[in-house]
Amino acid sequence: MPEGARRAALPASFAPELATLVDAIPGNPADWRYEIKFDGYRLLVRTDGRRLRLLTRTGLDWSARFPALVGELMRLGLPAGWYDGEVVALNDKGIPDFARLQASFEESQARDAVLYLFDLPFHAGYDLRATPLSARRELLRALLAARKSATVRFSEEFKEDPRTILASACALGLEGVIAKRPGSTYQSRRTTDWIKLKCGKRQEFVVGGYTDPEGSRQVLGSLLLGVYDPAGKLAYAGNVGTGFDGAALRSLAGPLKRYAAARSPFASAKIPGRPHWVQPRLVAEVSFTEWTRDGRLRHPVFHGLRMDKDPKTIVREKAQAAEAVSPTRNVAATQSAGAAAVRVTHGERLIDASSGATKASLFDYYQAVAELMMPHLAQRPVALLRAPAGLQGAQFFQKHAAATRLAGISQLDAGLDPGNPPMLRIDSGLGILAAAQWNVVEFHTQNATAADYEHPDRIVFDLDPGERVSWQHMREGARLLNSLLEELGLTGFLKTSGGKGLHVVVPLEPRLGWAEVRRFAGEVTAHMARTLPDRFVAKSGARNRVGRIFIDYLRNGRGSTTVAAWSARARPGLGISVPLGWAELDEVRSADQWTIANAHERLAVGNGPWAAYRKCARGLARAQARLQRPASRT
Repeated sequence: MPEGARRAALPASFAPELATLVDAIPGNPADWRYEIKFDGYRLLVRTDGRRLRLLTRTGLDWSARFPALVGELMRLGLPAGWYDGEVVALNDKGIPDFARLQASFEESQARDAVLYLFDLPFHAGYDLRATPLSARRELLRALLAARKSATVRFSEEFKEDPRTILASACALGLEGVIAKRPGSTYQSRRTTDWIKLKCGKRQEFVVGGYTDPEGSRQVLGSLLLGVYDPAGKLAYAGNVGTGFDGAALRSLAGPLKRYAAARSPFASAKIPGRPHWVQPRLVAEVSFTEWTRDGRLRHPVFHGLRMDKDPKTIVREKAQAAEAVSPTRNVAATQSAGAAAVRVTHGERLIDASSGATKASLFDYYQAVAELMMPHLAQRPVALLRAPAGLQGAQFFQKHAAATRLAGISQLDAGLDPGNPPMLRIDSGLGILAAAQWNVVEFHTQNATAADYEHPDRIVFDLDPGERVSWQHMREGARLLNSLLEELGLTGFLKTSGGKGLHVVVPLEPRLGWAEVRRFAGEVTAHMARTLPDRFVAKSGARNRVGRIFIDYLRNGRGSTTVAAWSARARPGLGISVPLGWAELDEVRSADQWTIANAHERLAVGNGPWAAYRKCARGLARAQARLQRPASRT
């Protein structure tokens, strides 16, 4: 096996590496290897030697859509592993044609599908993610060369000057090229080790409505398009009325009728005419020449519906400056200068009997989310919940200095917590992995940073459902609390707890002390319980909250902690705490909807719903004054 390979069980789920859009060809061509950017669907192949499945980047099983490909892959007899690629349909000139692929879906045939494979993150009982890309690809090339196939092909590299490669791709009508660092490791997230250069502007948009057809056209005149802004609101981006053939129009008729809505899903734009609204469930791929100053598309052309993209992940793409692209640091590959890689030991140890999750699968999860998790941990004292014998064994919190022997974890100034050993801080993603190897399941943080420990910089409201409280009531309760916060001039950011409830987190300017902030949080909670006593209760205890939501404000005291975003929970199923946008709350089914097993569904969304968090920090003086006014609220 190549350098970096380690023995590992084949994971049940897997999230692919995603490329970053850049605005130009980067310098130093020797640092990159170029491939075609295929105009199709990302497809992952998982085979354990007995069963083979084709999965989208979000984990949808599309095996039934491509029976011929499944049969061909079974015939090839590929070793057990995860294979990364793109499925396309080729036109008469051998060029990938997205519309043709879409048409084959509509005919339920997909007979002319071709699968291009370009990476091999797991192979024959080994995890190859820490192996350099060039070695992974050489192994994949050899596997496919020994198994000739017309429909399962290796994605070749091009050796010419990058400018020639891109120009040729554009001249052929291809979407663009992908460039990858040959020495990079495989990471299940968007990185700058893989970059994409497009021949023109093209991206996905959410469909929010349509206009009536004119002339001889049937079904629609144009689609109303939008993208989600940093606050999680759907912003109108214009209409697309060209690029539709008869097949495309027929394919749209059913979904537009099925998702009909009475109100506009767009945040504020006034749409001329009398449009028909639809729920923001459909994703359209559209090319265009440019964005106008007021955020509208110029000369858009429809290419098809995307069935593999979550509408909530659709934002306006912004290309990074090529000269600013630096290698993505892989926290699993290195610890610090001269230190060895973090390796999980006893990975086969069962953590959760209900889901079959092992120590290795929990470690792999934290490797995938370490970069997303660090902004929520940075500079904050932490408490680490350890479960050395799994969920069925003893569990205990570690808050003080015993963990400082671990790489990436340090102790804070003992003066911050007089009379106790120094508190702990996670310094990097490496510390998250070191903690996971140390049998940590949960990561909890305090409401102040070590730099200004006596002045909290956030308030946490933990909405905890009592017996007989439905999830719908939880959604409504969170919105009611947020309405009050908005009236007070504060901004609440939402996340699942990973257990049973929801957390509403309010960023603050760190001016007041612990007691004052906790007092304010208690006054907000008391107001909610007093105003809506049938929904909320401010006192803990199971008897007090039957049929009601307990708003736990006590987490705002000095030394108290709350589970961090992206942390797993030490509960059956290993749910995770996930940042949400308010606009998507109605689609969330439970507080533990996402687990370490299906977390890949949210990796592309990441911390996007909280993008405006830092900008929304406010002082409490005005909010305190407003809360004390006698006028009724909520």
